[in-house]
Parts: sequence; structure tokens; C-alpha cells
Amino acid sequence: MAGSKGHGGDMAIGWRSIDLRRGLFRLAVMAAGLSTSGAAALAEDNAVTWLLPDYPPVTISHGPRQGTGYADIFLRYLTEQTPEYAHHRESSSMSRVFGLMQQGQPVCHPSLLKTPEREVFVDFSGPVEFVLPHHIVVRSDRIGRFDAYRNTEGTVDVGRLMKDLGLVTTYQEKRGYPPVVSAALKASAGQKNVIETSADDEGPFRQLAAGWVDYIIAYPDEVNWFAELLRQADTVRFEYLPIAGLAEYTIGHVGCTKGAWGKKIVERVDEIVAKAGTRPVWVDAEARLLDAAAAKRFEDVFARNSPFRPRPR
Repeated sequence: MAGSKGHGGDMAIGWRSIDLRRGLFRLAVMAAGLSTSGAAALAEDNAVTWLLPDYPPVTISHGPRQGTGYADIFLRYLTEQTPEYAHHRESSSMSRVFGLMQQGQPVCHPSLLKTPEREVFVDFSGPVEFVLPHHIVVRSDRIGRFDAYRNTEGTVDVGRLMKDLGLVTTYQEKRGYPPVVSAALKASAGQKNVIETSADDEGPFRQLAAGWVDYIIAYPDEVNWFAELLRQADTVRFEYLPIAGLAEYTIGHVGCTKGAWGKKIVERVDEIVAKAGTRPVWVDAEARLLDAAAAKRFEDVFARNSPFRPRPR
């Protein structure tokens, strides 16, 4: 009996040893899983997906000048200065950009206009791009039709202009407009002369060149870009008129999905921009896109209002 008792004790010890080994194995598997998931989370946390619509001359996704937009140049600079992040670029429509941001997916865009509607789901950086503001773009042979809506300073009352049912315009969905223009569009909703189109940027300029619409609202750098692209005849040029109530310049921002991740990315962007000097390389890229008159005005406005100047302490 004593022998049997001793043998039973050995068996109990053996089973406890097996159980212990099994427990240790489970702990090791769990630890490995936690380590793997932690590494994956860290890798994902340090990855940035940039969604890039083809939006010349801001971002240029194809053609002989691919990658030469001023936001393209900024993004290359940022990528070089932040090796701790894995940067991925994807072609995307603006609808997809904002759709993914609203879903909480971790994505960014390098050049967004800050609006109250977007701030609900986007974390914005400080100033990155500096451009001349939106203008009313018209054909040179029809510019006289807009005299009635210009004040003594030559700027256009866009709210009154849109109420003229005889003058047709088109605007793009998902595009950001300054408050003065957004208010005019909202007040004109449903009018037959104010037509919403897709996010295609070339289409409105083609429609204007063909005389299908009377005016559009765009940036001066776009005007020069599409004038060259469409090879307009000198007899019918694009002219652009300033809009009453707008500042002399517009600021573009990096925008990332709102939340802890997005805030971390835009704060890092701010650090990089702060070290890029008083005239970052992408500002020169923007200036080169302008016609001679606009380039001169840009330099004057930039000299007086640059957001990249050192601030007094």
C-alpha cells in the first residue's frame, strides 16, 4: 500500500508538472500574441496614408508634370523630414477622402481649406500653403456683363451676382469655398443658373471656354494652369475678378481624421513647417504657377502676410 501511495503521489506530481508546462505555454502564446498585436498597432500608428485627388496644380497625379504640384512638393519635403513614419500615397476622389474621414479611418490630405463643416471630422494643421484667394473667372469677351456687380474697388458682390438668373455658373461638390461664397451658394440653392457638378476640376474651365457657363469660381493658379492646358486663343482669354469680402490670401492646411492619431500627425506637420524657413520650397512652387500680374500681387501679399515669419517673443 505504501508503494501504491508513493506511485500515486508521483503521478500527481507528474500531472501538476504537465499542467504547469501547459500553463506556461499558454502564457507564452498570449505574450507572443500581445507582442505581435502591439507591434502591429505601433506599425499602424506610425503609418500615414495620404489620399491624393488629381487636383492640378495643387496635386498632379498624371501626365508629364506628375508630382510637381505645390502640395506634391510639400508632401515630399514632409516625407523626407519624418523618417519615423511610413508614408503611403493613394489616388482618391474628394468624396472618398471625406467619406473615410467621417468613418474614422486614419487618413490625411495635404491641402485642405479649413471650414466649420470639415472641422467636425478633420483635425487641421497650422498654415502650410499660402495662395491668392478665390476669384470670379470669366471670358474676356464677356467681362462687361459683370460691371453691374462690381463696387468702386472693382470687387464683385458674389451674392448679388448669383441672383442674376441670366448668368450661369457651376460649382463643384465637396470643394471648399470661403464663407462669403458658401453663403451665396446656399442662398441660391435650387436656382437654375447655379449648377452643382462633380469634383472634376477641368470640366468647369472647359465649359467656361466653350461659353456654356458665364463664370466659375476658382483660384488664380488654376486659371493660369487651365489656360495653358486648353491652349486658349489670345482673342478669348480667361480673366478673373476679385470677390468682395475675401481676404487677400487663403491658407491651406494638412487635414487628418479627427482624433488622437490625427492630432498627433498634424502636430508633427506643424513642427516640420516651423523649421522649413521663412519661405518654404513649396511656396516658390506656388508662385511659379501664376501669371505675371498675379505673381507680382502674390509677392506683395506674401511679404505683408506670410505665416512663416518668425513671431516676436
